[in-house]
Amino acid sequence: MILGTSAYKNGVRATAFRPEIDAGNGYLSGATTLPVVVRTAYLDDPATNAVAQRALALRKVEGTLSGCALGEEAETAAGPAYDLLADVVAVVPTSEERVWNERIAARLAELRPEVYGGWKGENVTSALKPHGIKTRDVAGTTDDGTRTTRRGIVRADLTKAITERNQSQGAA
Repeated sequence: MILGTSAYKNGVRATAFRPEIDAGNGYLSGATTLPVVVRTAYLDDPATNAVAQRALALRKVEGTLSGCALGEEAETAAGPAYDLLADVVAVVPTSEERVWNERIAARLAELRPEVYGGWKGENVTSALKPHGIKTRDVAGTTDDGTRTTRRGIVRADLTKAITERNQSQGAA
């Protein structure tokens, strides 16, 4: 479905393909003066499984398998487990309706230095975004008493995201 610059303007439409029926079809561009519809490899589940089993057999013969492919336990190099939303709600008290992300980062680093050590406000922004928590300009007071606005979150958005996550996990 990635057509490239000006493809739509030049008449190349991905909407011409029906996902279930035309799977494996695509536009070939650059081989001829105009893009042409071509059939690529389309593998359904049984065909994909057959290819994977054949590849596994070949790798076994060659001795190129390692780790999980050999049935070994996965290493726990993923780092410590944590629940970001629960950690953020733990460091943002209910009395604090709005809080700067840089303050959240500092508090998280105190809570779990092995996970959040070195985090800055930008890290908090990036980590919360997939959970639907948007940062916004938040007014606050610096440590020296100056009133200013910085990027932060609204605690209600955080609790809403936690509620929605917990409901969707309960439904799963």
